[in-house]
Amino acid sequence: MAIGSQIDVLSLFGRFSREHRISLHDPKASELFLASISTSIADALQNEALQHGQRTQNMFEALIVSLGAYRLLKTEDTGTVHPEGSFTAPDFRLVLNDGTQWLIDVKNVFLAAPETQRLVLRKVDVDKLAAYAEVTGCPLKIAIYWARWGVWSLVDAADLAPINDKKLSIDMLASLQLSQIGRVGDRLIGTKAPLTLRLIADTSKERSIAPNGEVAYTIAAVKMLCAGNEINKPLERDLAWTFMQYGDWRVSEPIAILESENLLEAVEFEWTPREQANDGESFEMIGTLSSIFSRYYAERTVGPDGLTQTEADLVPDWFKPLLDTSYKSDALALWRFETQPGRKEF
Repeated sequence: MAIGSQIDVLSLFGRFSREHRISLHDPKASELFLASISTSIADALQNEALQHGQRTQNMFEALIVSLGAYRLLKTEDTGTVHPEGSFTAPDFRLVLNDGTQWLIDVKNVFLAAPETQRLVLRKVDVDKLAAYAEVTGCPLKIAIYWARWGVWSLVDAADLAPINDKKLSIDMLASLQLSQIGRVGDRLIGTKAPLTLRLIADTSKERSIAPNGEVAYTIAAVKMLCAGNEINKPLERDLAWTFMQYGDWRVSEPIAILESENLLEAVEFEWTPREQANDGESFEMIGTLSSIFSRYYAERTVGPDGLTQTEADLVPDWFKPLLDTSYKSDALALWRFETQPGRKEF
């Protein structure tokens, strides 16, 4: 176990020992501590809201790390804040590449009705977060994952509007208009259609099509194409595969490419936009990086019966090449758009 993890465990154990007035070295202390932890875990596993909230917080951290548009990201809400009761530490402290510092609290919203998506928070809770931000000299942001739609927004805490003297809220559409998530590296990505995955049959092995239409073949090579242009660079192949798996486009049924009437040459899958949205343009949008990442994260943390994990492995700088304005792709055509918040000054 790493030293940092040992310190965290010792801190919890020390607090437990103090509260129960028992020596750290008393053999009963560790037994009682482990029993307490087991009870806490059992309780947490019965609290779905807590689990989804923790998963969303971890997903935001992983998203920022994958985008790579930061100098420092630190978990802020660890340890006790004094004076107790006056302040609440937000989830993260983020230092952007230009030195700007933000405090960010992460929220998860899931409402069944797709047209009714609203974050509602207690004013007293937001006030404690804002008080912490004020004394530390950092602006407070709220990162919101709209789980019903799989999209992120990042707004100022001041954008939350009062419902009454006890509650604040913001609707999804308003939060998307005011979102500053482009500052942390999120981009809307466009490329040319179709994206093609071609599985080429090994010509030295059996690949004949039987009278009943079945064929057994061995894959000799895998090609990727963008609008018919073969993608050869490893980086661009990785990006294309990511777009295929987690982008907004739909995939076709397998397409058989025949060398002759009964000899298979390859099998193709094509990814195309669900509808043509950019008339007169040579490209179509395939999604935002944050939504693409959210689908990747869901694949690793959510199963058919619900949540399976609250965190997935980090993928540092996964999307960072897409933020490099000097990067020019060869075969994988790319259009990258940074969404600006819908007001002049933040």
